[in-house]
Amino acid sequence: MTTPRVLLTHASEGEPVLDLATGELSYDGMGWHFPAQLEDGDVVVHAARGRRTAVVSVATVVRRPGEPAYYAGESLLTRPVPEVAFWRATGRALPTRSVILRDGDRWLGDIERLRFVAVPWPVLDASACADAARVQRAVLEDDGVANTGRCACCRRRPTIAHPHLDGAALSFVCDRCHDTLHHPFGPTVAALAAHHAPVCPRCGSRDAVEILYGMPPGPVPDDVPIGGCVVDPTGPDMACRTCGHWFRSGPVDVA
Repeated sequence: MTTPRVLLTHASEGEPVLDLATGELSYDGMGWHFPAQLEDGDVVVHAARGRRTAVVSVATVVRRPGEPAYYAGESLLTRPVPEVAFWRATGRALPTRSVILRDGDRWLGDIERLRFVAVPWPVLDASACADAARVQRAVLEDDGVANTGRCACCRRRPTIAHPHLDGAALSFVCDRCHDTLHHPFGPTVAALAAHHAPVCPRCGSRDAVEILYGMPPGPVPDDVPIGGCVVDPTGPDMACRTCGHWFRSGPVDVA
């Protein structure tokens, strides 16, 4: 008996949003990229990207001469098997592109075993960030210092700033950084901010912090430099905590 090929296929860019809150998956309009032409007996593992990449179905291909291929024995999983489940159980990560899986039987065995492991697709609990009462308490205790109008991690101006609670510490971050912070192996706010921080032109350090201008409504943390009440749009916006140099991190925003 010939061992079937096992093809991993990812949903194409522009896929519809998957409802992660209820666990319901919609395949309407979703396109898949296959790494090879489908042959009779192939097994296709479908991976889709919600907040995380996960296997959402496994199907066997039927292809008769002169006829289009179709699925038989399709196994829609009762819940997605997230990539973190593979990592924790096997030390292997799901490929990031559509490929023919080597040792396909091993992959299928892992999927069959891990489909019963209780690992939710949004792997880490982000409910605290959506708890209006907790967020409001954090805002009052923070006295408005955290919300600078920029993402606390990448410093871009987000369309919507998400409150992020790490214990009682409050930050406002963009969509992409919020997803990164809640990744199962995600960094802290400070670590992600350091990753995005510009390089100090004097000493080359990335240990920089944004300068606070204006009149803060309350006490300012010791490590936040105060730039005064006069805001110069062409002046320095970052301060290096290694050598103390103040510098401009990038081009001036133009309205």
